[in-house]
Amino acid sequence: MKLKLHRPLQPTRARSATIATLTVGLALTLTACGSDSGAEGGSAGSGSDGASGATGGTVTITDSSGEEVEVPANPETVVVTDWSVTRTLNDLGVELDGIPASTAGLPEDLAGLADVTTVGTVREPDFEGISALEPDLVIIAGRSGTPEVLAEMKKITPNVIDMSVRWEDPADQLGLIEERTVDLGSIFGKEAEAQALMDEATSAVEEIHDEVTAAGTKAMMVQVSGGTVSAYGPGSRFGILHEAFGFADTGAPVDTENSHGQEISQEFFTQYNPDVIYVLDRSKTIGEQAQGALEVLNNGLVDTTNAAKNDKIVEVEGFSWYIADNAPSSITTMIEDVRKGL
Repeated sequence: MKLKLHRPLQPTRARSATIATLTVGLALTLTACGSDSGAEGGSAGSGSDGASGATGGTVTITDSSGEEVEVPANPETVVVTDWSVTRTLNDLGVELDGIPASTAGLPEDLAGLADVTTVGTVREPDFEGISALEPDLVIIAGRSGTPEVLAEMKKITPNVIDMSVRWEDPADQLGLIEERTVDLGSIFGKEAEAQALMDEATSAVEEIHDEVTAAGTKAMMVQVSGGTVSAYGPGSRFGILHEAFGFADTGAPVDTENSHGQEISQEFFTQYNPDVIYVLDRSKTIGEQAQGALEVLNNGLVDTTNAAKNDKIVEVEGFSWYIADNAPSSITTMIEDVRKGL
């Protein structure tokens, strides 16, 4: 399998030229401070006057709308309003100064961010709190990656970029994640490390794809929220299960437009009989109190499926699949979850 990329993952001419001129200047800086955004001894951020506290010029990045945006290279005070971007930068060892609040705790790899200032939620950023941090760069994405949020952020600083991963065809998802990851890495002089992370993840996904397609394994992704069960298929928000990992469709008619899936009855499972059922417990993922997803599915009808008979009902890790689904570590967790159903 060759994963579909949205565009070649090479620096644009503008970015290549910029990086080339920065190589000598950044080398000592990155060695000394590990490319951390909050390097010791750095100057205060710019606030609304737009004067960058970065130490290495600028980098030209293509944002989620396809526009080329010039941002500070190796900015000192960095605020992020999205968990995929937060996790990606954490994967790259970049220190952050403002992050979204978590509704249900943080996974182990993000535990070190517990003391970082929170700046609202992924849907409702705290603009006053962000302004008080005087950021050199604000990165929005995902649920906060809207024109309205972008406009408000530009009142705080001109150094704002939307790094959302938006795809119409699920086959584009991994390629777009790779683009965003490498672009984020290039801002902090970590483009090579970012590419290495994605190369490793992509290789593992391809291995699973080949194994799954050879076996013709049928899978179904379901989400349980407050006792309600919803199914997802190809073309949905969890289409990566089919497009990238290679699972065959069960043929179940599901609404691909609804981000919360197609609400189903228990008879649905016996009718379409998946070989593997991957289960997302949405209530647990967002910190709501509700009956556990696997308990909801523990009934006579689900138990008649091939998935139940072969012990192939797998609860996936919600943070990676639902909250921060576009980060290298999230892809790695998805790979681990998918392997449990093989």
